[in-house]
Amino acid sequence: MRIPSPYWLLALGVAAPCAGAQAVDTFAPAGAKATLSVEYVYESAGKKQDRNDLREWGSKRNVSMVADLVSQAPLPLPTIQALDAAQTAKLDKQADQIEKMHTDMAPMTADIGKIMAQCGEDEACVTRAIQKMGAAMAGTPKADAMLKSGKETARAVQPGPARYQTWIATAQSGSYVINETSLSVLADPACQPTLRCTRNEVRKGSGALPSRSATSKDVGLFYAVEVDSVKNTLTVDPQGPPFPLPYTETITTDQPARYQEVPQAKGPQPKQLLFREIAYGNNKPFTVALKGGWRSQSGEQVVQVKDGGGKLTMRWRFQAP
Repeated sequence: MRIPSPYWLLALGVAAPCAGAQAVDTFAPAGAKATLSVEYVYESAGKKQDRNDLREWGSKRNVSMVADLVSQAPLPLPTIQALDAAQTAKLDKQADQIEKMHTDMAPMTADIGKIMAQCGEDEACVTRAIQKMGAAMAGTPKADAMLKSGKETARAVQPGPARYQTWIATAQSGSYVINETSLSVLADPACQPTLRCTRNEVRKGSGALPSRSATSKDVGLFYAVEVDSVKNTLTVDPQGPPFPLPYTETITTDQPARYQEVPQAKGPQPKQLLFREIAYGNNKPFTVALKGGWRSQSGEQVVQVKDGGGKLTMRWRFQAP
């Protein structure tokens, strides 16, 4: 049997407020479609040389992703962005008021608990007992205090007007290209007669990335966009490619095998790398000011990669019909 709420007496005096109306085209209808295209380009090149050794390298990794997005119902609070100080303070105030109401309602909750224990599964008995209790309380200071607490709580927890709309991914697909070379010429008496050992490394790979949809069970979706209609901004959560990227590595060296710390495999070798190891920490959600209407936005983010050096460029475009 459904347990009646101790707050049913408040229903006659409290009504939930409606969210404020928004300007035309501030938000898309819930369920609308859009796309987010993201291209990641990692580049690194350099040369180091001294009296004895030479090291030279060049690396370029390109990943292009397209995510299909669907709009969610507008909300008064953000989903992707962090709450600001005013929003946090309001939520804290709401929690305090709800806790106060629970305290104010405790005697009534206890009385209903007794009624439930006495009536058991007899719903008619529960209804009669609660109606009798309500009639006895009507107009008493206790009832007035509870009604006041309920109204104060209703005012405190009103959600406010819709401000944010989040778009989440329902499907994603992409492709990638890896092209890297490395040359080292190191002083080593094992390499006769030049006393220099040469090592060439070549890594190449390309292809389509696994497509994912909202029904995929093995890998989730990693893209989202959020519009802030008050600040007139767009927040993009790019996350970064989560998939391992297959490539072929070919290493040649004239260093005698007996001097190699790790015996070098001959010929092309299949390998994988996680692009996200490069992008990690550099592709966090970011917010940009809207340029014109929110339906078509684009931009570029460039960061210097600390670990391993190089530069990561992320170009993105959000497009809604």
